[in-house]
Amino acid sequence: MERFYEQVQEKANIDIYARMAYMDTMTGLGNRTAFLEENKSNAIFPGMISYIMMDANNLKTINDTLGHNKGDELIITIAKCMRKAVGHNGQCYRIGGDEFVIILKNKTVAETEEIINKVRCEIEFADKQSDITISVAIGYVWTDTEQKNLEDLMQHADDEMYKDKKKTKENKSKENTHSI
Repeated sequence: MERFYEQVQEKANIDIYARMAYMDTMTGLGNRTAFLEENKSNAIFPGMISYIMMDANNLKTINDTLGHNKGDELIITIAKCMRKAVGHNGQCYRIGGDEFVIILKNKTVAETEEIINKVRCEIEFADKQSDITISVAIGYVWTDTEQKNLEDLMQHADDEMYKDKKKTKENKSKENTHSI
């Protein structure tokens, strides 16, 4: 009987480790490995695919001025906002320190933009509830082509995200100039 219990426990441990290999432990989102695995099937997926790239704004500043616990709080809050906004409509990943991706399948451009708006609303709500600034830059790409060059798609979404980040910084700079 004791040997049976040990085998059951060993199987449970193996299952936990297998899940952990594909999960970001801080946020509970899929990690970079899970994202790369998903992309293998996306290359031949016959339907529509959207990639929404997100990058936390001001993580370094928060880490440097308020400490890494507050930086972790920022990352965890963004992940919660993503999950709440996306629900069962897509998959959420943390692929780097402050970089996130949402993958949507068989969603139109309008549906993709609606989910992006939901993410922005969740982020704005979280920002109002927090003692740290919660803000993200977002860029996306949508395609319905049979043959998908995932590197090109990801690069396009990444470029759009950095345009958003630049626009946010410019707006903040204008605000600071007007308030002087």
